[in-house]
Amino acid sequence: MLDTLFPCAAVKARPSRRASPGASFPGLARLTLAVLGLFSLAAGPAAAAEPALRQLDIADYRAYLAEDHPVRQGMRRFADLVQAGSGGAVRVRVRTDALPGSPAQQIAALQAGGADAPALMLVAATGLAALNREFELLDLPFLLRDERQADALLDGAFGHALLARMGQCGLVGLAWWENGFRQLTTSGRPIRRAGDLRGLNFRVIGEPVFVEAFRAMGANPIPLPFGQVYEALASKQVEGQDNFYSQILAGRLYEVQSSLSVTRHSYGAMVLVANAEAWGRLTAAQRAVLQAAAVEAGRFQRSLVRDEARQARASLVARGMAVNELEPSERTRLRELTQPMRDRYFGKHKDDLRRLYQAGVGLHEQTTSGASGRETAAGTMYYKTYNWETLK
Repeated sequence: MLDTLFPCAAVKARPSRRASPGASFPGLARLTLAVLGLFSLAAGPAAAAEPALRQLDIADYRAYLAEDHPVRQGMRRFADLVQAGSGGAVRVRVRTDALPGSPAQQIAALQAGGADAPALMLVAATGLAALNREFELLDLPFLLRDERQADALLDGAFGHALLARMGQCGLVGLAWWENGFRQLTTSGRPIRRAGDLRGLNFRVIGEPVFVEAFRAMGANPIPLPFGQVYEALASKQVEGQDNFYSQILAGRLYEVQSSLSVTRHSYGAMVLVANAEAWGRLTAAQRAVLQAAAVEAGRFQRSLVRDEARQARASLVARGMAVNELEPSERTRLRELTQPMRDRYFGKHKDDLRRLYQAGVGLHEQTTSGASGRETAAGTMYYKTYNWETLK
């Protein structure tokens, strides 16, 4: 492993207010100038030499995203921040294509750093579980209640601990981005109560966590790739599926599904990762710029995802889908049904992750049935470090 490899530089600045894509970046500029100033002082006269221009590529794991998709906008934001923060010494090219193959094959190509591989790539946390099983914790059902808990968990010690684990895999974890919360859709009876899932054939992602989650909730999980979901729903091979609002809209699933139930049962995290060798070839000052830009662009991208989710939900209603909000008691029941699963998965990993999770989201997980969690002093103190009004 390169001795210049830093698995994750901890960034614990408070989330900034949302900015429009054309806004300036005063916070990043101040951080970058301070970092570059320190390195300039340390380098002495040699610092006067012009740094070599570095060109890096960034890509998403999906090639079909529209240009106005939050991920595409976030990558362009990242490129602008890097160019501004480095004074033009580092340029980032946003690719519209994706590496071929499955997520596992894409990540392997990123690790190998071949001629066609980007230096930076956005990957779903689900895909990273094959490299490090601790990432599967993020796919657990009802791990998070809402966006505030997601921000607290990923921007805090739990998220930092997971990013640091990536150094063992030949990758550098820079920052957390997101796909958002998943909801349920059906073509028959709507899901209004926990018991309504019992016996339904449900399409799920072909990963153990998703299969076990729907089995625990009483459904009959059927793993299928997304490309086969529309036809499976149209032919009644499956009666329902779960997905993000934006994906339901983009996949035209409203044509073969009549009801949407707001469950927020699963959160889709993404990570901006770098190839270790490409990262090691950067100077320490350049790495600091990229790290800060990744975090800032990630916060910007998350805010766009949340706005898009509200717009996509309204579009689905306009296209005839009935939206059902589950009563809190029914969501609590689904959470109770999946509690043993969360206990089992956390039990497979080091205890520090369970403790960091509990503190990060302000919940004290109970293993006894009927306990949906309570706020702890640690969680309350953690929340006080954030200005939540800027994240709405």
